[in-house]
Amino acid sequence: MLLQDAKTKAEETFGHLIDYAEARWNVIALQISEKTANVASSIITGLALAVIGLISLVFLSIAIAMWVGDMLDSIPAGYLIVAAIYAIVGGVLFSNRKKWIFLPLMNSILESLYREKDDNDKNSR
Repeated sequence: MLLQDAKTKAEETFGHLIDYAEARWNVIALQISEKTANVASSIITGLALAVIGLISLVFLSIAIAMWVGDMLDSIPAGYLIVAAIYAIVGGVLFSNRKKWIFLPLMNSILESLYREKDDNDKNSR
């Protein structure tokens, strides 16, 4: 009788353990899906904004180059000056890429990951 009760309790406990493991697996899968969806939507939004910004920058650059060229009475000189400005800006960005691009981007990613973790901790209390 005592052995039968122990066996029944062990089977119930094992069943609860299996149910818990499945529920935990489902929660982890949902969390991964949510983070993946957030990252994918951020990437798609960023790419769309980058394309729109790049197209706007191209047209603005052409307009500025033509305006400068008109002022100098030499359209090729206007394009050359605009290209030189972009070369200088590109060189400055390249030399400071870790400080101005890499570190802020990494901090933003880490902040979003830890912020979600902190929000989940606050909701579970």
